[in-house]
Parts: sequence; C-alpha cells; structure tokens
Amino acid sequence: MRSKSKGIIQKFMEHIKFLEPEKFMEGILFCFGAPTIKGLKAACLINFRRNKNEDMRSLWKSKAGEWLDPLGVQWLLLNEHEASNNALVLIYRRELLARALGCCEACEILKAQGYPLNDLDACLTCLREKFQGDFPHEIGLFLDYPPRDVKGFMENQKCENQLRPGYYWKVYGDIKKARQTFRQYRRAEFDAARLILAGQ
Repeated sequence: MRSKSKGIIQKFMEHIKFLEPEKFMEGILFCFGAPTIKGLKAACLINFRRNKNEDMRSLWKSKAGEWLDPLGVQWLLLNEHEASNNALVLIYRRELLARALGCCEACEILKAQGYPLNDLDACLTCLREKFQGDFPHEIGLFLDYPPRDVKGFMENQKCENQLRPGYYWKVYGDIKKARQTFRQYRRAEFDAARLILAGQ
C-alpha cells in the first residue's frame, strides 16, 4: 500500500507542478489537508510555496474561505509578517483541535511553553506569535500527535539513537497505534490525489 500510494503522490506532484497558481494551491490543500478535511486529524500544517515570484499568501487569503468554509474547516496563517511569498497555514477542525489540546498531558506541555489553557483562540494566537521566533516544536500537539511523542521529541532532539522513526512524526510511545494512524492518513492523501488526477 505504501509504495502504491507513494507512486500516486509522485504522479500527483508532477501533475500539479505546472498548473496555474490557484489550481496548484487547491490541489496541495485537498491532497495534503485530506486527513483534516476528512475528520481523521485535528489539524494539518501546509506550506504553500512554488517560486519566489508567486504571492501564495495573497492567493491563500483570497481563496481559503471559498474552499474551506463549506467543509467546516478553519485556518490560521502562521507567517503573516514574513517577507517571503509562501503561505504557511494551519488548517484545523475546531472541535477536534480543542479536544487534542485539552487532555491533561497536552495541557502540561502547553503550560510549560507559556500557552494559555482552555482558550483555543488564545492558544492559536500564541502559536502564531511563536512562529516569529524559533520553530515551536509543541506544534505537534496542534497537529494531533500524541503528547507522549511530542514531549519525547522536545526532550530528546539530539538523541537520534533513542528515536523510533515514524512516518508523520517521531514515535516514542505506542508504535502499533501510530502505524495504524499513519496508514489512515496516507490513505486519505492517496484517495484525494487519485480523485484530483481523475479530474474530480
């Protein structure tokens, strides 16, 4: 399954590479945002970038609502004030994200990193502010990674020999469960890429 899906994704990337910017962005969104769009994952982080002359940020602002509002998916532009033209976007399902950030283990990590608790909008604002400095590794919590794995990565970034490789994140906890989750996410992306290639 993985080799087959990888082939489809490569074919999809070749297909959209030369499309006009709007179609390129739409394809990237619906393929790599599929786990969140389908309700399998609280949020996805997508970096829309093609070449330095295309203002992907302005394009995103003009089209995001049209694409995502009907699906009940919200978004946050994380690099609003950067000089580059890429758009670094968190797309999310509010209810799922509130649940992911609300568990005890996640709250413990967020509190230690200076986030307000029990206020999703304030947490999102804090996350965007943190992107103005060093990359905030606690974003894994927003992306629905298990808190144990997020904490493990934050504490052991330089200890590569202690990490167990994952597909979407480094796994420190339940490998079996993580692999099942990875398969669900890959299937969602694979199905979306296949539909887009078929003109749907």
